[in-house]
Amino acid sequence: MHFSRLLLLCFTLFVSLASLKVYAQHIEQMFDEDTPVDLSSSLYYLYESDLPLTINDVTKRQRDFRMHPEDNPNFGFRSQGMWLLTSLSNISSQKNWVLTINFSQLDKVDFYLVQNGKVLAQSHQGKAQTEQRFRIPTFRVNFPNTDRVDIYIRIESLSSSLITPLKILPEPYHSTYFQWDSLLWGLFYGGLLILAIYNLVLFFEVKEKSLIAYISYILAVVLWQFVWGGHIHFFFPTGIPSWLVGHTELIFVIIGFCSGIFTISFLETKKNASFAHPIVVVMLAIQAIVGVICFLDVLPSIWKNNLVYSVGLIAICSYIYAGFEAFFNRFKPARYFIFAWSMLAMSAIVGMLSLVGVLPSNDFTTYCFQVGVFLEAGLFSLALMEKSRSQLEHDVAQATDELRNNMELIEEQNARLDIARKDAIKASNVKSQFLANMSHEIRTPLNAILGFSRELTNASLPPDQQEQARIIDTAADNLLTIVNDVLDFSKIEAGKLQINNHPFSPTKLIEEMVTIMAKSAHSKKLEFVLDLSPLPEKLIGDVFRIKQILNNLLSNALKFTSSGTITLTISGRPLAHGIHEINIIVEDTGIGISRTDRKKLFSAFSQVDDALNRNYQGTGLGLVITRELVRLMRGDLTLKSTPGIGSTFNVTLRTNHLSQKYALSPDPDWRNKTVVIFDPVPATRRASAAMLKQLGAAVTSVESLDYLSKLNIHADFFMATVPVSKMAHRDTLLSRFVLFPAKQRILWYSGPEPFTQYPSLTQHFHTQLRMPMTETKLDSLVHSKKIAPRNPLQQKINALPKVKILAVDDMDMNLKLLHTWLDSSPVTLVTTLSGQDAINQCQTQEFDLILMDVQMPGMDGLQASRDIRQTPLNLGTPIIAVTAHAFKEEQERLLASGMDDYLPKPIEISQLIGLIRTWCHDMAPTHIQLPSFDWQLALKRANQNTLAASELLNDFIELLPVSVTSLKAMWAKRDYHGLKSEIHKLHGACCYTGVPRLQKLADELESALKLGQHFLVEEHLPALLNEAEQMILGGKKQISQLGIT
Repeated sequence: MHFSRLLLLCFTLFVSLASLKVYAQHIEQMFDEDTPVDLSSSLYYLYESDLPLTINDVTKRQRDFRMHPEDNPNFGFRSQGMWLLTSLSNISSQKNWVLTINFSQLDKVDFYLVQNGKVLAQSHQGKAQTEQRFRIPTFRVNFPNTDRVDIYIRIESLSSSLITPLKILPEPYHSTYFQWDSLLWGLFYGGLLILAIYNLVLFFEVKEKSLIAYISYILAVVLWQFVWGGHIHFFFPTGIPSWLVGHTELIFVIIGFCSGIFTISFLETKKNASFAHPIVVVMLAIQAIVGVICFLDVLPSIWKNNLVYSVGLIAICSYIYAGFEAFFNRFKPARYFIFAWSMLAMSAIVGMLSLVGVLPSNDFTTYCFQVGVFLEAGLFSLALMEKSRSQLEHDVAQATDELRNNMELIEEQNARLDIARKDAIKASNVKSQFLANMSHEIRTPLNAILGFSRELTNASLPPDQQEQARIIDTAADNLLTIVNDVLDFSKIEAGKLQINNHPFSPTKLIEEMVTIMAKSAHSKKLEFVLDLSPLPEKLIGDVFRIKQILNNLLSNALKFTSSGTITLTISGRPLAHGIHEINIIVEDTGIGISRTDRKKLFSAFSQVDDALNRNYQGTGLGLVITRELVRLMRGDLTLKSTPGIGSTFNVTLRTNHLSQKYALSPDPDWRNKTVVIFDPVPATRRASAAMLKQLGAAVTSVESLDYLSKLNIHADFFMATVPVSKMAHRDTLLSRFVLFPAKQRILWYSGPEPFTQYPSLTQHFHTQLRMPMTETKLDSLVHSKKIAPRNPLQQKINALPKVKILAVDDMDMNLKLLHTWLDSSPVTLVTTLSGQDAINQCQTQEFDLILMDVQMPGMDGLQASRDIRQTPLNLGTPIIAVTAHAFKEEQERLLASGMDDYLPKPIEISQLIGLIRTWCHDMAPTHIQLPSFDWQLALKRANQNTLAASELLNDFIELLPVSVTSLKAMWAKRDYHGLKSEIHKLHGACCYTGVPRLQKLADELESALKLGQHFLVEEHLPALLNEAEQMILGGKKQISQLGIT
């Protein structure tokens, strides 16, 4: 009995000693200050029961710790906490070390450093506590000496396994490790975010729905890894919220749900994996249900985690199966999908087996899933690229098939279109021919109507008959305008409307238009305002088309305005490369145009409504043609309008500079002149004052009679205006005007002529002029001019050369019109009604010019012209085609067929005069070319005295520069009286020396000035000035060449 008790006591002592010996053997010693030590194999553990233990409790129960039998520090799922114990001894030179547990999902991790039963340091970390400063639990240890210290660690987690891969690292080593760890995680997150941004940009370009699902999946993975990797600690310095700590499994649910959506959209499972599609949909529903369960905390944490992991693995398997099915159904991008999910599934399995303790917890098992996720995201991106490429190939193949299938249809349509095109060309030719015939048939009688009506207008007829002649002339003009508009529109449709640029005077053009339009406006009791800014004296452009634009815009303004004013504002500005832009603004106070009606305003043959069509007649082509003309001149046309208030048309046109001198520039005759303007209409008063100021005058503007009566100025000019809008006050205004003192009183009017109404006014006013002011009218006030003949056109007719002209036309009225014009001229006119008779006349008579009608019955004009070319007397006689065809192509065809020129119908007398003067000259021998210098003539006039002839010639050449300067200045002022005096002096000087050409030119100019033929002065003066300048430049040289001393 005693022996047995002794034996039991010995066994107990042996076990106790054995136990103490084993514990002592597991004291880890740190020898190398540069090498980390893995403590996972030297851990002792103690499970807590229902109540948690304190550090004092466990230090007293040190012998209750058991040694962990495995190298895998995975203690599985537990609802209570547990304690770990390991002992360390530092015999290295490094005093500062760092303990780490490379697992971030532990809820609570409490570190205690104990030596000899005394707690030297402690730290409380984990997801649910506040002292963790790194992504994983990290505890700094400062060994006081080489004696043994005990490390107590309490761990607790309800959301994951209790995994404690414990290591101790030298502090410098830990710092380097932490930097590399941060860099690698930055690359991980950066790579995923770059993939997300790239695919987001790609989505906006290709609109592929699976890209959005993919982006959602990546963002969910980033969120999960933020939590699982421990980086979420950096955003919650006071500790992660307890709810989030207990529901991290929801992130797995979100990842699975997003990946399921991506699977359906990417694989298009309805089409490419019809069997797997309902399975994937069911798994999505199950994951949604699991998410609800986790959110509501229906199950314990361990069950929740196991449920989430199990459903997630099954879902991954269903996605992989869907990928295989799609691949077998020839959806090629599925191969990347299969490989990506397979790799992720293996990574997930490894990670889960590590969590449940089947596999050891090390760096491979810890980071295997993250690497799998990153590679999977990259492969998914490749899969999306492959899908886009495949879709593109499919679309290209489909488009190719459709193109191939449509080739025959396209060829058939092309054949039909070709037939339609030929029919359209034929119809267009028929229309063009119809318009040409219509033009000829209408223009031919219009020629006689317009010609005779204008002759009647100039004739002395009773007032009622003059009014009838004026009505006939106006109606014929309107008909001609309609014909021209229709023809212009036809040219626009055919793309044949062209711009013909020539030099022109913009100021002269504007004044011509204003003279016509202002009178029409005044007849409707409207005020016409001209606001003109300085423009170059000469520009290059299509003067006819610019005049047409102005006419269309002003005519419309007149037509649709019943009261108020019409304002024409014109300005310009120079641009680069010699371009000058003209800006034209036509503003009226008419009926205005609504916003809806503006759309059809520029449509052919249309007006804004039927009521307007009844009240204001017209073709509706004017603005259509105007817009096209503006476009051809590289300009712009805009419209602003308010119904009931009026409209404003703004036009810009581009022309080319020709002259750098500007009209409306300061004039010596107006400089410092005192001018008082009285005008009760503000718009016209401001425009008139601005024009006079530009000429250099000192202007005082007056609006009221009271202010005028108080004005104490003795003006050079008193510009008094009686506007048509103030007709009721005309008598009062005139009675006050005659009392105002001025050197000259000028009466401006816009209604009936005041001198006709009150003849006595001629005693008080120097002259009367119709508004608006223009430069020419103002020029006439300061430059004395000879009164022009009443009919300047007749003067040009009388100056025609003595030539013999044959006119051929099948309509007798056109020939009678020519007789009416030319019978009183030096021209001998012979007429005939047929081509054959014209040939007979040419066989017996020689003509200087032949006017040939093109379209005649029997023998047409072209055949008659060819036969006339064969007659001996008229082989070289110029033949002019008289045609009503308005198309340029027809005119070019006539010139190509042998005609020398063409004259359009209806014939304008001014065009006829110009054509006769171009092709015919006087029969007198004026064609002899006189020399500039004739020394023998100079000797003869000096009575063969060489010295006297030389002195006279030298004196004459020295006199020329002064004479040329005077001539230019007088011509600029249009001072014809001064011109006549200066030309007379020059002509007299020429008679004393040998300058026959200059003498002849001076003689012609002096004769023209004496007869008042100012149009001849305009033609011949440039030749005289050119000859004089040539003599100035080369005179001395030629004298020396003649050997004159």
